[in-house]
Amino acid sequence: MKVEFTQGNKKLPKTTYILNVGTASNCPSEKLGLCDVPKECYAKKAERIYPQVEPFRKRQRAVFDDIDAQTIAQVILDKSNRSRSGKCRSFRFSEAGDFATQADVDKMAEVCSTLVSNGIKCYGYTCRTDLDLYRLMSVAQVNLSNDYERSNEYLEAGANRFKVVEKFSGSPRAVPCRADCRVCSFCSDMKGKLIEVEKH
Repeated sequence: MKVEFTQGNKKLPKTTYILNVGTASNCPSEKLGLCDVPKECYAKKAERIYPQVEPFRKRQRAVFDDIDAQTIAQVILDKSNRSRSGKCRSFRFSEAGDFATQADVDKMAEVCSTLVSNGIKCYGYTCRTDLDLYRLMSVAQVNLSNDYERSNEYLEAGANRFKVVEKFSGSPRAVPCRADCRVCSFCSDMKGKLIEVEKH
């Protein structure tokens, strides 16, 4: 079984490597009622439109379960060092799906810790505010996708709130998402901010 990840997507540069820990169609956050927008989930849309996406994400989950964190990180580093399209500058977790357990969060923290020690910035998204995110937050910028459970506690500690809205509020404390990560690094560089993204 090999570690599979993607290098960028339509909105991310090839220097951003992406690893999911599950599929959108089997998202634990939706099952637990922690997701704000399950019907508008863009990750589900990709799985419906492109038949190869869901099986790929299922394989990513299987790999995350079966291969230790250090090996996963080392595969990413090795790929980065061999890459002709640019070394990995950022690592993003959870483009789709979410953490199923506390062990998932802790394992991702291990992956990110190794990557950060090699100069790679780490960030990602989660609705699992019911879990302990502090270890992960120490090595990655965490973007919360709900206002439930311990979200205020995590926001005060530096997590961002990534909120889907019908229309930008215009609030002075809110930052509008540019919807193109090639020209923006709000989610990976800012701390304790409200980032609004219009439904798309």
